Amino acid sequence: MKNIYNLKTLSFLVIMFLFIVNTVYSKSNTVAKYSTYYTIKGKVVDDRTKKPIVFVTVAAVGTNIATVTNSDGEFVLNIDKSINVRQISFKYIAYKNKTVSIETFNNKEVLIRLKSNSVSLKEVVIKPNNPRELIEEALRKIPDNYSSEPNKMIAFYRETIKKRKKYVSVSEAVVEVYKAPYNRVSNDMVKLYKGRKSSKIKSQDTIIMKLRGGPKGILLLDIAKNPGVLFDSESLKLYSFQINEIANINDKQNYVIEFNQVKDFDYPLFDGKVYIDVNTLAITATEFSLNLRNKESATRLFVKKKPFLMTITPESTKYIVKYSEYNGKFYFSHARGEITFKVSWKKRLLNSKYTVVSEIATTDRTNKNVIKIPLKNRLKSNIIFEEKVRPYTDQDFWGKYNTIKPEESIEKTIKKYGVKLKINNS
Repeated sequence: MKNIYNLKTLSFLVIMFLFIVNTVYSKSNTVAKYSTYYTIKGKVVDDRTKKPIVFVTVAAVGTNIATVTNSDGEFVLNIDKSINVRQISFKYIAYKNKTVSIETFNNKEVLIRLKSNSVSLKEVVIKPNNPRELIEEALRKIPDNYSSEPNKMIAFYRETIKKRKKYVSVSEAVVEVYKAPYNRVSNDMVKLYKGRKSSKIKSQDTIIMKLRGGPKGILLLDIAKNPGVLFDSESLKLYSFQINEIANINDKQNYVIEFNQVKDFDYPLFDGKVYIDVNTLAITATEFSLNLRNKESATRLFVKKKPFLMTITPESTKYIVKYSEYNGKFYFSHARGEITFKVSWKKRLLNSKYTVVSEIATTDRTNKNVIKIPLKNRLKSNIIFEEKVRPYTDQDFWGKYNTIKPEESIEKTIKKYGVKLKINNS
């Protein structure tokens, strides 16, 4: 079945290689600092509960410069001094958009409070009544709702591996993405601009997990570009659908369609939600997870290589995809994949839990003078990204590039285990 083929393709995001390795890092020089930009910082919380809001889109109004908040609701945004930015916008599903004057920041971190903005079903007319038909129509309208011309995106990519609660690997990069048109079959392309890593490897560790796929792999989550990852004409019958609510995204009403794998089909598919704009029927966001009812089949999707006496069991998965709208068209803006494994050994009582996260966020975009990335510079979808970048500690490493603010624990890992990196800009 076509959908099963695409599910195997999606598994590039989280296939684990397990090795017995020794890694040696060498020191070199730091990169040059930039001074052509200024930085704003802050934290986004729920106005009522005061809890951090994760993955809020933070953008400079009137530009394509953007980032997203981290798992603590924190953000950092770098803005070129030559650009006249007056306002910063904050947007998130089911919250009212908020715009703040750039002068509010004034060299200090600002607390941003967003108010929830829920809508009851009785306030809108639901049509069609069949949610499956709504999904089918949204898929048919992809060529109309998404860009029919190529775009060049600058994006920030990060992948992390945790053993229990401690980070053992952090790799991140700024990349260029050739985003292919949505109205015909063509592939996205990725080029590495600048990257770094920090790996904490203990002498007693015998198992090292590595993530296959990198930035090219996570772009497979663009379901408007790769709808077969979730749904195609054959697999729709393997899901049940229902509309339970309406959500506001970018101050526009969206159907929230829940979908679940039918119980009489045993191969792992997905459960989750699709957000569809009421007026355009564009898919604006998705949240889904792999159905782990059949643990044995799910494990085969993710694990490529392991020691004979080891048992690896996926415990949870979560995928998030978001799009932004500009002049009536929707563009890929953010994707995140997370999976947690339990690793145990035969004849041993102890086991370990690993959590792997891969995330990409568009920080700038243009449709002017877009050309394909030369073959020799393209990252492949089956790479071990960690092997493409070098260790680091330089806090000013990213300079003017926009990134996702790391968690404090990641920063400590970097400072403790990294070394300096010299960048080759050729």
